[in-house]
Amino acid sequence: MEALDKVAGLIGYAIVNAEDGSVKSIRGSSTAPIGDLTAFFSSAGEVIVKSLAMGDIGYISLCYGSKRLVVFPHGPKYVGIEVERERNPDGVLKSVKASISTTRQVEVKLAHSIRSKIYQINFLVDEFGGRDQKQHWCELLSQGLGILGGDIVPSVGVVNDKLAIKEEVPHGREEDFVQALRSIIDFLVKKAVAEMGSSQARQRVQAVIAKMK
Repeated sequence: MEALDKVAGLIGYAIVNAEDGSVKSIRGSSTAPIGDLTAFFSSAGEVIVKSLAMGDIGYISLCYGSKRLVVFPHGPKYVGIEVERERNPDGVLKSVKASISTTRQVEVKLAHSIRSKIYQINFLVDEFGGRDQKQHWCELLSQGLGILGGDIVPSVGVVNDKLAIKEEVPHGREEDFVQALRSIIDFLVKKAVAEMGSSQARQRVQAVIAKMK
């Protein structure tokens, strides 16, 4: 989400895991507890819309002092953006999503099979790592990439605790990438079985499968 650093007028932002409300990242110069605010209001918003059958959350906007926080869902996470109070939340959301979209152009060009494996690996790292062990599983991901990545390594890397494609996949090499990424998935699952037992590892893998549907 480095793209958010370039959004004009942004004071700070927080990224929260939608599943458990854990704060994944806080950036910028905000003096407010924007991580806690994003976690609380995203969770409260979900309860309200489900209770009243209102559909999905588009965004939540709240003001405090001279600042405004705009909270919106982004994949399996919620993002909270702090700006000046007078900013229109629709305009803020439009600028942020445009910036995110621009930085994901390489990903958009990926074959579905590669993109799916990248998502699966990142979901597995999130699921296995939970609240306290994320860095450990990022290190295991890097280890697996080094052992099994082979000649795809120059094009793939761990960036901000996520596996990402750093450059376009050469034409005709899609299957090589899929096979290497599949090997890394197997590596992570075996590590999970060894560290937490087959029953718990299976439950977490099933949770990832559910997210992928």
